[in-house]
Amino acid sequence: MKQLLRWLIVAVTTVAAPSAFAERLELPSAAPVAPKELAVPRASARFESYEALHGSFSSPAHCAGVPGGFWIELGGKGDCLRSYAQGLSAADNPTVLVYFSGDVLLKTREGVRFVGAGYERRSPERIERDMARWSERAGVPAIFIARPGMFGSSGDHNQRREPREVMLMERTLDAIRQRHRVSTFILVGQSGGGHIAASLLNRRRDVSALVLSSALLSVREVTDYWNKRRTVQSDGTVLYDPIDHLSGIRRDPRPLILVLSDLQDRIVPYPSQLTYVRRLQAAGFEPLHILLSATDKNHHALARHGRRAAELVARGEPIGTIRAALEDVGMRPTE
Repeated sequence: MKQLLRWLIVAVTTVAAPSAFAERLELPSAAPVAPKELAVPRASARFESYEALHGSFSSPAHCAGVPGGFWIELGGKGDCLRSYAQGLSAADNPTVLVYFSGDVLLKTREGVRFVGAGYERRSPERIERDMARWSERAGVPAIFIARPGMFGSSGDHNQRREPREVMLMERTLDAIRQRHRVSTFILVGQSGGGHIAASLLNRRRDVSALVLSSALLSVREVTDYWNKRRTVQSDGTVLYDPIDHLSGIRRDPRPLILVLSDLQDRIVPYPSQLTYVRRLQAAGFEPLHILLSATDKNHHALARHGRRAAELVARGEPIGTIRAALEDVGMRPTE
């Protein structure tokens, strides 16, 4: 019997092991993408790394079957942008929280592209659950808008930070505002999602507050930083740099702007975030820059804390309360 049990344990381990060490999908720096029709995962179905790596396409008819989907056309080309909303009223929605997540497509030093390991663990059900909790704590509706090429939106994530990505997100906010009668948005962005949030701040008059965590805010500065560390260079000149368009931020009333940073951030260097803060100050704004100590090895994971700060902003809590709350979620302000 003992020998049989040992055999069963070995057999189960042998069967389970390949999934844990499955070959990673990769794409060399110069290799073309091969997009396919957008998949529509529901409930606990997982998102596909292939789509995040190669991109996907949709159509108006196809997008009509995507939960929370918005068909947006720009320059004769359309994409289906998926959203995950919780807490919306059938009547008016005076204030709505909107979250933009960070990049899922990463690069090696040689420019080989691959999708972060955590991406395939996410599902629509999990995102909706996160938004439901966020909405409940904030007391206002909350929406996760999936950026092009990821988390159920069509498009090419390889083209992130290009003007088209910013404009697609802008048009999606327009559609949400109209459909759900939204008066103001509180935008929250982590890392590459912070680039989107900051870019939208420059282009809209309905953003009452902005929370940026470990955000990519000075594209040229960050691109130069990584180009010095990679053998394959990136062209930052084709990208939208939010730091160049601060004159578009509304001034009456001025939005509340919170920037959450870690001095040791290894993904988006702290000096680039500080540059953005100083440019805002020079333009006459008063951003609140809070320095934190992230617990991950890259000192970059501040998404949870950005959402926590935003929910307190939505509740009208004072800045002192927000600072204290950041300590409660495991982040100690150092300034």
